[in-house]
Parts: sequence; structure tokens; C-alpha cells
Amino acid sequence: MKKLLLFMLTTLFVVSGCSNVNISKGSIEKADIKGYWLQTERNWSGDITDLTNNPYAYFEVTDDQLLFYSISFDEDEGYSVAEKYYKLENNKIYYDYYELKGTNWKEDMNEAYGGIFNVSLDGKKLVLIEYENEMDEADGYDKNTYIRVDSKDWPIEE
Repeated sequence: MKKLLLFMLTTLFVVSGCSNVNISKGSIEKADIKGYWLQTERNWSGDITDLTNNPYAYFEVTDDQLLFYSISFDEDEGYSVAEKYYKLENNKIYYDYYELKGTNWKEDMNEAYGGIFNVSLDGKKLVLIEYENEMDEADGYDKNTYIRVDSKDWPIEE
């Protein structure tokens, strides 16, 4: 009887311990972020701009690219787009204007055009934070918040 109880307690401990590790990590997958997003807030080192009523910045995530759109309010100008290749790893998006390929893609990232976004997903909000020193807020950061947009509401003609 003691052996059975010990086995059950050990099994319960192992199972609950493993599941807690997975839950606390909250690993974000490509499928979670793929799609269309509208920027609702920009926080540049504490200088916060609410963009809720000013929909001009959009973000699209595909299988291998991040596309940042800025829509001009002048109908003749249309929109501009910044295209970046990316890889998602451990809730970080590594991006570069050049395609990230091969086994040494992290070492091959271009210092001038590449970077790292720390990613979090809270319900319908996607948050991308880029730190000046890649680690904390002390040296400055750029935090952008987005909400998911349905494809039928996507304003960019492709």
C-alpha cells in the first residue's frame, strides 16, 4: 500500500511539475502571431502615444516575414512598407532585412538592419518590445502594442 501511495504521489509531482513549467513559459508559436495587426499604442522609453483613434500603423506576420505598414492620410501617397525576415525562438523575434538562413543565422544578422523583439501575447493584444541593450528598460526601449484585425478589415490592397 505504501509503495502504491508513493508511486501515485511521485507521478502526481512529476506530472504537475512538468505542466507548470510549460504553463509558466507561455511559449508563443508562429501560428499565434500570424495574421494582421493594428497598432494601438507606442511607448518609447515611457513616452506613450495612444494610437487607438489614429489607425495608420499596421503589421502583418507571414511564415517568414514581418511587414510594417504606415498608411498616409493623403490618398495620393498610399502606404509605405518595411519588410523584415524573422525567426521566432523562445518568445523572441529575431529580425533582419536579409533572409535568416543557415545554421549560423544569429551570428550572420546584420547589426545595422537586424534586431530582437521580445514578444508577449495577452488575449487579443500582441506586444513587441525592443530594448536598446537587448535586455532591460534602463537604456531605453520601444514597446509597440497591436490588436488583431480580421482579414476582411485589412486596409492594405495587395
